[in-house]
Amino acid sequence: MSSGRELENKKKVLSEYLRVSPDKITESKGTLYSFRALYHGPNRAYLVLTDIEANVAARRAIKSRMWLISLESIFSYFDIDSYPADALNKISTEEIRKINAEITKLVDKTCGTEILAEKMLQLGNRANILADYDQKERIFNNYFIYRLF
Repeated sequence: MSSGRELENKKKVLSEYLRVSPDKITESKGTLYSFRALYHGPNRAYLVLTDIEANVAARRAIKSRMWLISLESIFSYFDIDSYPADALNKISTEEIRKINAEITKLVDKTCGTEILAEKMLQLGNRANILADYDQKERIFNNYFIYRLF
């Protein structure tokens, strides 16, 4: 997790990137993948990370989103026009957590989650994993910026 000084630096970087005053950037109360999200207004959230932090966050995201990765892969493989998010209205968060844990168990008993995460990162999937809004990784002042929503 970032220190107070590092968090202030990230707010400054994001404000420069967005071309807004630093006082327009607020931080999340909780964390996402162990890092604080930064907000510009009520409808835009970002992760601003160093390269090492982005890799850590992506590895943690992969473990918590195995259900999503699995569905996306299946739909893509069979060229099915459906989206994992469609399931969110039809299944509870608790059920998704259980499914995710079981898929993670399967992966751990085969190739292993770490090997899967490493392969996904080697193939350049960090932006797809961390930037929910647009799957884009932006580099600005030696930081990687991911828009969450």
